[in-house]
Amino acid sequence: MMPLSAWFTFFVMMTAIAYTPGPMTMFSMSSSVKHGFYRTLPGIFGGSAAYMVQMVVVYLGLGVIVQNSTVVFNTIKWVGVFYLVLLGIKNWRQSIRDMEMTHTGLPVSPVKQFSLGFATGMSNPKSVLVFTVLFPQFIHPDHYTAHFLVLAASFFVIQGSSAMAYALFGARVFKWLRRRNLARVQNRVTAVILFCAGGILAVSKK
Repeated sequence: MMPLSAWFTFFVMMTAIAYTPGPMTMFSMSSSVKHGFYRTLPGIFGGSAAYMVQMVVVYLGLGVIVQNSTVVFNTIKWVGVFYLVLLGIKNWRQSIRDMEMTHTGLPVSPVKQFSLGFATGMSNPKSVLVFTVLFPQFIHPDHYTAHFLVLAASFFVIQGSSAMAYALFGARVFKWLRRRNLARVQNRVTAVILFCAGGILAVSKK
């Protein structure tokens, strides 16, 4: 069993990291501003799936490549920046007709939302560094698998609550804008949030 004091220290550190604005939390908020909370949930699940893939990579020891290679880290980072900025531009330039369709309640595809969330999570190399650098500080070599699973489960709870908290805030903005029929403002707000997420990722360092 992992000592309670070690787990609590990890919990506090991970909560501080997870609730700091980053690509996934900003994606959750921007999606919720545009589509509402419940239609954002598949995107949050997509991000969690991406983190699961990254955890498997780290568990198998490949996360060290990202940690030690500036080229690999920067490649993943700038792909993520490009992706988030591209989404921002798409929302900024969205046509009036598309905005009107959004406001008629046309359901957004859960598969598309999941894919967007997955791509956002996978394009953030900082999460791999968290798993590679932070996790080992709380893992005893004799209980590697058991401790890794405890930390992984804790991470998913903390990260999921963070993404949902940002999404709930975005949903309040969504309702406020929708009541006032501010479709263009709604999409511009979404775009600005995505641009900010791209900027946060762009200035991130190992």
